Amino acid sequence: MDIGKPVLFWLAFALALAPALACYGQAQAPWPPEHGFVVHVYDGDTILVVSGKEKMKIRLLGIDTPEKQGPYTKAEPLGEEAGRRMTELALRKKVTLIYGGDSLKDRYGRYLAHVILPDGRSLNEIMLKEGLAEAYRKFGYTRKKLYRRLEAKAKSACLGIWKLSIKTCGD
Repeated sequence: MDIGKPVLFWLAFALALAPALACYGQAQAPWPPEHGFVVHVYDGDTILVVSGKEKMKIRLLGIDTPEKQGPYTKAEPLGEEAGRRMTELALRKKVTLIYGGDSLKDRYGRYLAHVILPDGRSLNEIMLKEGLAEAYRKFGYTRKKLYRRLEAKAKSACLGIWKLSIKTCGD
């Protein structure tokens, strides 16, 4: 009985399948990163970026900050502070947009992105670490586990919004 041909067949099959298996489970968005310049801050989780000749409204992926008073929103505690902090961090800065959500845009037409500053820090992570945002739970996105951990650390340290909502903080 000649077993050489079946062995060669399965070896060739395994080698052909290896690249696909190497990528299995790695959450990567199908959209390449973009570079731009922040020209406006709407609030703690939404900015306006100019990339090339296009103006793009960006919703920071995976985080939710308290709302500022606006035409369609009621002010929430620390909403103004979150907006001021985002302005301080991002306005007139070059940024890199890294897409990593289930979709490129949300239902309002805003691009969903992790926003990286020139020094390599993530705006999304900064807002979570400082307790000015909570990790978004509803949809899938890259860095979700990290964002949940950063939220938990801010919560246990009673930072920002967590100081207002946890009975054990400040007592």
